[in-house]
Amino acid sequence: MNQRLTTVFLSLVIAVAAIGFFVGLGDGVPQPDGFYQSSLTDPALNQAAATNAKLVDAVSYAQIATTAMGPTRAWQARDKSLPASEIDLYAKIEPSEAEKAASSQTRTAHRAFNGAPPIIPHPVENTTDAACYACHGNGMEMGELKASVMSHTFLANCTQCHASMAPAPFRDVDASVQTSFVGLPAPLAGKRAYPGAPPTIPHSQWMRENCLACHGNGNGWAGMESTHSWRSNCTQCHAPSASLDQAVTVESVPMLPPLEVSTK
Repeated sequence: MNQRLTTVFLSLVIAVAAIGFFVGLGDGVPQPDGFYQSSLTDPALNQAAATNAKLVDAVSYAQIATTAMGPTRAWQARDKSLPASEIDLYAKIEPSEAEKAASSQTRTAHRAFNGAPPIIPHPVENTTDAACYACHGNGMEMGELKASVMSHTFLANCTQCHASMAPAPFRDVDASVQTSFVGLPAPLAGKRAYPGAPPTIPHSQWMRENCLACHGNGNGWAGMESTHSWRSNCTQCHAPSASLDQAVTVESVPMLPPLEVSTK
């Protein structure tokens, strides 16, 4: 009896499975509701919302470079323009000797001697090196004040070389020290190999890699601005000092020709 019931049950299961299989083939693969309501898959919606479409028709490899794709495809069809510089690099500049002398005097007043790192002329209490970079990295302007631009690459400790002001309670203390030390005079102009030649750099390039910090338009010192700031490589024309930037002195290399060739 139990064996007969088992046989009948299995026969019914097989019959239902067979009927369902053939009915499913006739109806096709079922799709979830809303599957074709997205512009990602519905060709009609994708074509209607072309500006926001995220799928594009497949193209050949040769057409990829000239086919606008992705969410910026509408932007790619617009005209492009580079941002204009805040400074006119081609403006005519005529440095004044009076302005250069005033700038040299200001520069000297901020240094213990020529070549020394300039002192910090403002309080730096409770600040970090990141605060120094925020103002002096690109020459931040604050009202009528403009921070000087760093003439060298970023270093980890600004006050290791640049002496800061005394703390507030000790600002009125006379901390001057009598000394007989006399530094070298500040350079005025570089020598020229011949009339019309670019002048040599009259100072060492050590810690002065950024020429535009002093000679660049917008950041340069008055009277020291370059008349051709559009040139990108200063040392391509202006030779470094043979006596200040070389590992050996000029006198120790006897085969070098004399530098005073401008008189011949």
